[in-house]
Amino acid sequence: MVGVTIWRLRESRPDDDKEVRIPAGDAVKEWTPVRIAADTTLSEGQKVRVAVESARSGYLYVIDREQYADGAFGAPYLLFPVLRVRGGNNKVAAGRLIEIPGPEDNPRYLTMRMSRPDQVAEVLILLVTPNPLPDLKIERNPIQLSPAQVQAWEKKWGAKVERLEARRQLGKPYTRAEKQAALAETRLLTYEEPLPQTMYRLQVKPGDPLLVKVPLRIAK
Repeated sequence: MVGVTIWRLRESRPDDDKEVRIPAGDAVKEWTPVRIAADTTLSEGQKVRVAVESARSGYLYVIDREQYADGAFGAPYLLFPVLRVRGGNNKVAAGRLIEIPGPEDNPRYLTMRMSRPDQVAEVLILLVTPNPLPDLKIERNPIQLSPAQVQAWEKKWGAKVERLEARRQLGKPYTRAEKQAALAETRLLTYEEPLPQTMYRLQVKPGDPLLVKVPLRIAK
């Protein structure tokens, strides 16, 4: 199981918890992240955050690729791990929360942009491996990966995936527990605290890497 929560940022309201608001740095003073379903279509210019949890211990890699209307993909970029987030530590375990961008990044959100008119999505490839990927150099900022290498991982580790959506949690705002878990590696979420918005159940053999694709669809 791999859990993913996509947060769409909206302008903060007076009754929103001040501890979880995000400075905007523009006409809006502050943003509040709220949960959305994985298949939500986003408008260009909207701001999002992504949180990832894994039920299995291992090492998390997050790769981003643009997708176009004809099915083609752009160059793959490694969004996580990077040295500026947790010093490049990408270990994951049950209850450990990883956020993209990191809680200390500036800005603390991704802005949906179309690089060309026929772009339809940003596709995040989430990969949890039992051991660190060999010969993969981690730098301070995202690096471009070899398309052939990423395609080989997809072919080798792709598996049947079932998606489960926590409908009752849709629209709920970010919590202090989630913020604390994102900031501190030793702070783990418990079953009494918010679960991931979307769960991906993979049919894989014990010990095999977990690979999930999460498309962030962009509306024209």
